[in-house]
Amino acid sequence: AGLQSQFLVSADRFAVVNSMAGGATSVPFAVQNGQVFINSAFIQDGTITNAKIGNYIQSNNYVAGVSGWKLFFDGTFEINSQLGGGGRQTINSFGGKVFDENNMKRYQWGNLAA
Repeated sequence: AGLQSQFLVSADRFAVVNSMAGGATSVPFAVQNGQVFINSAFIQDGTITNAKIGNYIQSNNYVAGVSGWKLFFDGTFEINSQLGGGGRQTINSFGGKVFDENNMKRYQWGNLAA
């Protein structure tokens, strides 16, 4: 089956430390107590079985009321058309609203006072 090699680290905490100008340091990657901490990551293609989002998750082209989508931790979901002449919609615990390309509300369901 060929040669098999491994690189193993046994430590309470394992981290990559980056020295910056002026003597400051940052820790972009660390493993501690069975958890991996990454300050920033670009993942080309990934699979996540379960996820916990602390504040929000959004598309990379999200601009509030203009383009992309954003899902907030409170359950609010904003969806914007990126096509010319497109509209947008928001969905939250009160119901939902649909706006046209001129930001005029065209349809609302749920709590109509919200």
